[in-house]
Amino acid sequence: MRKDLFGFLLLFLPMTLAGQATTDTAGLEKQPGFLLSGITYTNNNSNTRLVNAIKMPALIAGVSYYSSFGLWASGNFDRYLSATTNTFDAEVKVGYEKTFRDRFEVGFSYAYRKFTGDAAFEGVAYKHALDLSGTYRLKDLSFTAENSFLVGPTKNYFLDFSLSYDFKLDGFPIKSGSLAFSPTLLASFGTTYWITNTMDHVWGNHMGNGHMWNYVPPRKFDYQFMSLLLPVQYSLGHFILSGGWFYSIPSNTLKEQSWTNQSGFLVSLNYIVIFKK
Repeated sequence: MRKDLFGFLLLFLPMTLAGQATTDTAGLEKQPGFLLSGITYTNNNSNTRLVNAIKMPALIAGVSYYSSFGLWASGNFDRYLSATTNTFDAEVKVGYEKTFRDRFEVGFSYAYRKFTGDAAFEGVAYKHALDLSGTYRLKDLSFTAENSFLVGPTKNYFLDFSLSYDFKLDGFPIKSGSLAFSPTLLASFGTTYWITNTMDHVWGNHMGNGHMWNYVPPRKFDYQFMSLLLPVQYSLGHFILSGGWFYSIPSNTLKEQSWTNQSGFLVSLNYIVIFKK
């Protein structure tokens, strides 16, 4: 699973609403490319797989570019505001998406990540990530399956299934305005190798290095979370204001290791430039 699923939805939802830069197999006219830049604030840790033992508000700056051929690239820089040392998370991604007959979309991407600072803020530790996803759309409903391979101190695989309902109201409250709402239900599965490494840092941050986490995951692959995501965004001209809230319920396996239900909100302001065809 990507480092910040909820942040991904809020940061990149405007891209979908602006129009995916892809072509279908029927040879439709190419859509224009566009550039999106913005800044985001989240009141909680930006990785929903980290135990909610400490608050981790973050400020996220990002820029993304989608070409008319489906190729895209993005960069994000996260600054953790409550860290006592200089702690940041930087990631660059490149990918490709293709839509078939406006119903089925496939995509893949590669990401390189650089984390510096307090390791308790890192969440799932990795340097390289490969994502493969497929989405099927039926009117306003979207079903997505995503496979993520994260390589770092340990190698982890995550499989996420999500069901979304897309609601869009154009001309609100003025002709150039647009309101969109996409409630999403997400079920997350994955390997458990990352848990020990993550908890070592969190436990050591609170109890000192002499009290390390001694948990050994009982299974290599397991159900992990059920989450509700409520992203909403309003577009007016070149500006897009996004916000949202999430709530995650961990599996019984994680609850046994002191995991708690997690929630948080996120707001972002984006500026989009759509290039002419």
